[in-house]
Amino acid sequence: MTDLIAPAPPEREERWVAPAPVAPPSAREFRQGFSRLSEVLGLTPAGWTALLVAALAAAVGFWAGWLELKVVAVMALLLVGAALLFTIGRPRLEVLLRLASARVVAGERAEGQLFVRNAATRRTLPSRLDLPVGPQAASFSIPSLAGHAAHAESFVIPTERRGVIALGPAQSVQGDPFALAGRSARWTEVTELFVHPRTVNLPGRQTGFVHDLEGHASNQLTASDMSFHALREYAPGDDRRHIHWRSSARTGQLMVRQFEETRQSRVVVALDTATSSYLDGDEFELAVSALGSAALQCLREENPLALMTLDEVLPAVSPLRTLDELSRVELGVRGGVFELVQAVIHREPGASIVMLATGSAAGIDRVRRAVSSFDVDTRVIAMIADADATLSVRTVANVSLLRLPTLDDLPRAMRRAMQ
Repeated sequence: MTDLIAPAPPEREERWVAPAPVAPPSAREFRQGFSRLSEVLGLTPAGWTALLVAALAAAVGFWAGWLELKVVAVMALLLVGAALLFTIGRPRLEVLLRLASARVVAGERAEGQLFVRNAATRRTLPSRLDLPVGPQAASFSIPSLAGHAAHAESFVIPTERRGVIALGPAQSVQGDPFALAGRSARWTEVTELFVHPRTVNLPGRQTGFVHDLEGHASNQLTASDMSFHALREYAPGDDRRHIHWRSSARTGQLMVRQFEETRQSRVVVALDTATSSYLDGDEFELAVSALGSAALQCLREENPLALMTLDEVLPAVSPLRTLDELSRVELGVRGGVFELVQAVIHREPGASIVMLATGSAAGIDRVRRAVSSFDVDTRVIAMIADADATLSVRTVANVSLLRLPTLDDLPRAMRRAMQ
């Protein structure tokens, strides 16, 4: 009987795998690491510069044997060390940012106050409080405060231009007088100040485009409405309540009333935000103010309102919310008056009144061709901001073109367009 001998397992082939090369840190990673180190040590760019000067002075001083450079190195190190002493400890502050009003009109005075209170029992060192105001920052010197003592600072916010100004977060900077070292602490959240566009009051409905309290009549005929049109023969399915019995008795056959369909005044106000439509920023601000004035008048008359640009439909549930949204609107690079008209037709096909605002760079002929795409039942008012032109109002059929040199001319232009 033959013994079965199992074959020996094959020897495992060992392969040497080279370690993956370690990539050097990128410039972005180096900057992030340097920022974290600076935050931990509390050194500012000026402090790092002082350390670099000390290192260079020490190296050259020992290499060349210059006593003066050695002294410079020692003095720079002592200066940086003294600056770091100012960053020891963390203040316990209570900071309150208060605005006189969270909403102002462009050009109005906007004031605010910063209240700083020492929440600790020990006295704090003098420090600096930085408050970002939009793209800029305001700095306030906070004196040494005793335990539970308070300090107040008043400031004025520039509001020459419409927009939303972000204030905060307020940060205290604790450091030396030479700004070689410092630590910042955040004390408040971001507070928004709405700078509304300037608006004017416009003529009301009694002289306006809509002469029917329930809406205005259209060319569409319906079997039931308020605007009587004519009589026609009775057809199966007609509402018997609309049978005109006197005419039926006279003609010998049933006659029913036919009505013109009336529409509620669905108003659309649309703003052209294309940079190519305006000569400068002042024209755009005039267009925003004109459009805002029209939107506020529609809200006062309680008409259904749609406020929109090429890119979005803005909430317009109240005058305050409408002005807040218009404060955020900015110029963009895409679009134009043709694209805006197509967006209005697509989003609001049932609009009875459409008000557009654009700039002089769009051209009056181009605006006229663009608004010709609206249906004949739609009343169109195109407002063209042009500071160099004289006030003019041209009405052809259902379209009125208004050239506005100033916002104060808008009420007179609207009255002329309503005639």
